[in-house]
Amino acid sequence: MPYFVYKVFPAKRYELVETFEKYRDARGLARTMRSELKDRDNFTVRLVHAATTTTAQRLLSERREAPPLGEDA
Repeated sequence: MPYFVYKVFPAKRYELVETFEKYRDARGLARTMRSELKDRDNFTVRLVHAATTTTAQRLLSERREAPPLGEDA
């Protein structure tokens, strides 16, 4: 399955930046893009592992639950 790097804009708008076969390459691009973000940029950078772009966009739009707090918290 490929790795997709997306720009995620407000109002759940997604822009595919690039697709990679290797995680390391996708992670490198995502890290570079995040480090170059300016205050005026109105998007975040997300990395998704999915079979298709449709599945990737569905995963991006899902609301994730916060991890449960352990006894240490």
